[in-house]
Amino acid sequence: MNRIILLVIFLINVSLVANSQTQLTHQKKVFVSPAGKIYFNKALPVYFRVSTSPDENAPSYLLKSEASPKYSNPMYFDSEGKNTLRSPSAVDTVTKKVIEPKQDVLFDVYADGVAPSTSVKISSDKKFITGKTTFYGKNTKAELTSTDDVSGVEALLISVNNTAYQKSETVLSFDEEKAYDLKYYSVDNVGNVESPGNVQFSVDMTAPKTTLAIIGENKGKVLSSKASLQLTAKDTLSGLNRIVYAINDGAEKVYSAPIPLSVFKDGNTKISYYAIDNVGNKEDVKVVSTSTEKPDNNESSYSFYIDKEAPVVSFEIVGDQFKGKSLFISERSKFQINATDEKSGVEKVTYAQNKLTPSEVYSEPFLISGTGPQNISFAASDYVGNIALAQTHQVFVDKTNPKSSLSFAGKQFFNRDTLFITKETKLAITSQDNAAGVQKITYSLDGKAGETYSQPLTIEKEGFHTIEFQATDNVNNPESSNSKSFYVDNAAPSIHYNFSVKAIGTKTIRDQNYTIYPSNAMLYIAATDNASGGEHIEYRINGKQSQTLIPVKGFAPGNYEIEISAYDVLKNKSTQVIRFSIEN
Repeated sequence: MNRIILLVIFLINVSLVANSQTQLTHQKKVFVSPAGKIYFNKALPVYFRVSTSPDENAPSYLLKSEASPKYSNPMYFDSEGKNTLRSPSAVDTVTKKVIEPKQDVLFDVYADGVAPSTSVKISSDKKFITGKTTFYGKNTKAELTSTDDVSGVEALLISVNNTAYQKSETVLSFDEEKAYDLKYYSVDNVGNVESPGNVQFSVDMTAPKTTLAIIGENKGKVLSSKASLQLTAKDTLSGLNRIVYAINDGAEKVYSAPIPLSVFKDGNTKISYYAIDNVGNKEDVKVVSTSTEKPDNNESSYSFYIDKEAPVVSFEIVGDQFKGKSLFISERSKFQINATDEKSGVEKVTYAQNKLTPSEVYSEPFLISGTGPQNISFAASDYVGNIALAQTHQVFVDKTNPKSSLSFAGKQFFNRDTLFITKETKLAITSQDNAAGVQKITYSLDGKAGETYSQPLTIEKEGFHTIEFQATDNVNNPESSNSKSFYVDNAAPSIHYNFSVKAIGTKTIRDQNYTIYPSNAMLYIAATDNASGGEHIEYRINGKQSQTLIPVKGFAPGNYEIEISAYDVLKNKSTQVIRFSIEN
């Protein structure tokens, strides 16, 4: 008998995916993986032929379906992924007999009708969106990721700014400063084509440019002490983000208004400044220098005289204070303003609470009214009209006290108005303060000297106890004292037992005394507890499984050793062993 070999022939159509004029054409096709798996485009027709030889040129015969001719020649697979061709019984290739036990002969082919999916992730030193335009800065890259669940991705294709689609790497770099229109799609190994994706953005790699101008009275390079330096900057793409300046290598500040010359002190001074755009492009630092020496015509610097200096103004809090997320003070704290002027001296200090303009004359440290955040503005002027720019500082007036609570972790039992615990039960004190925060918690046990709480406590001594506790916040607002009473119960219940009949004798076995009872004897067991109360009694007869049924009865003749255990509600346990004999 000739061996029959089943051949599957796929007719391949050419499909043009027309989502873009520049999108390439891709053929719907069959793909054989390196592992030998056959993948075909789900849209292709399928014909089955059989042959008696594995030779590709050997005669083959087209199979026709008598049961469903309407849906064969061609047929189409309906299932995405694995499809199986099946022969119900495997035949030994040598003996030509059916293999026992019977098993199917299976041929797997894979249908793929779903296009790949591509996602794009753009990274850069910085990103900025304005309106419908997205700007990226230096080191802009696009990472494209394509996935296909069946036959796998054959190629990723891209078009940049309407160029022809071409195969691409998964990571693209954009090193030119311009607008980009990135289109992309993927095709899988059987010709399924993804609808093109599109992302538009612009790359900005040019820093802004800053211009310095003098505002106010000036004659050449000699400036009035009331003049100021104005910085303006322009950026033609992503836009200006900020101008930054520093005086004499001091801390950098964000430029928001012309810089008055009153900030300069006598002697040489320099201002360094630069601009940054919205994607982080930074201008080279520029420097303007000033001097009290006679000006010259050197264009590299500005030189001018500083006639007067404004007073130096600062503040301090006198009294309770704590620096956290805010500067917290108590209602007892005072705000003190310090002003000094080494030239003509301080003429006047003014201040205001929750107002932009300081208008009240300061004479001595003052209390701050209200509660919560309070803005204090203050300024000073000297005797020749130099005015220190107003400063505004926020303080948080905390008038609230912390609140504490006591919790018990471990064995505990509440009966009527009494809480029972054991020496193992932990007492934890927690405190909360919604403003300055908790500074410390103190407690006192049974009227003893107070201690600082740091971790959960345990109380060894049996009996009633009272703990008093309170918290103090970081601006020394004390909580009203809290009190909690409880009973420490470490003692186990006392066990009591009694037989229903009198003993009829005694005997000694291995130095142990045994009381003898008749066979109708019943054993009654009870327990008492002086504090939290008993919970249950259990016993073991001659080391066997624990029981709870009382009275104990039905004793057979013999020797008995009963271990009795009693528990109170806090699981304090007592144990007692009794020995006796039963005789008829």
